[in-house]
Amino acid sequence: MKRIKYTSTLLLVALFSVVFTGCIYNDNDYYEPDPQPVGYQYSFNEEFTVDKRGWAFDDQADSAYALVTGGVYRFVDYSRTGGTHIAAVPTGANVDRNFLVQTRMKSDYAMALIFGASNNSFGYSFFIDEAGYFAVFKEGASPQKIVDWTHSSVINRNWNDVELEQVGDYWYGYINNTQVFKIPARILSGTQFGFMVLAGTTGEADYLTVKW
Repeated sequence: MKRIKYTSTLLLVALFSVVFTGCIYNDNDYYEPDPQPVGYQYSFNEEFTVDKRGWAFDDQADSAYALVTGGVYRFVDYSRTGGTHIAAVPTGANVDRNFLVQTRMKSDYAMALIFGASNNSFGYSFFIDEAGYFAVFKEGASPQKIVDWTHSSVINRNWNDVELEQVGDYWYGYINNTQVFKIPARILSGTQFGFMVLAGTTGEADYLTVKW
């Protein structure tokens, strides 16, 4: 099993009120989706050219921060406690029907695409790491393993295209246009999508697209 840098449940619960409210944004924020005529009807697109949606945060007490710079979203976590830092924004997506979320990201340890988060839930994470492993968790004070860390030869040590698609009752995970898992879908509590890194990681994403 791949090592996971999480602190005890007690520490994470203590951090929850500080980090969760600071890094996950109001699900009631109004968002007008773009028309998406091919395959899906609507889309949310973030190119990280400027920070219009409030992606940036700075947790100086826990040595973690993120910002939009040079056309990418840079997420740095030097946390000594291994606290959970999640950055996600409302997308307006309908997660009760088919949807597709796409991004391109890289890191020097482990970075995740976050989907289905809300003001009351960390949602789910689709992780990939620099050693060529991927995993899926239900995030929270005590993360629940959905897909254990699994090695895949399709993972690059630099940029990787990552996709999560909900079709009917299943989630399909893709890395660099190759399907790496198919699992039963879970109920999602919110429309927020974004990113997460494990403690000790510097990660970057250069876009985020959600279609539904």
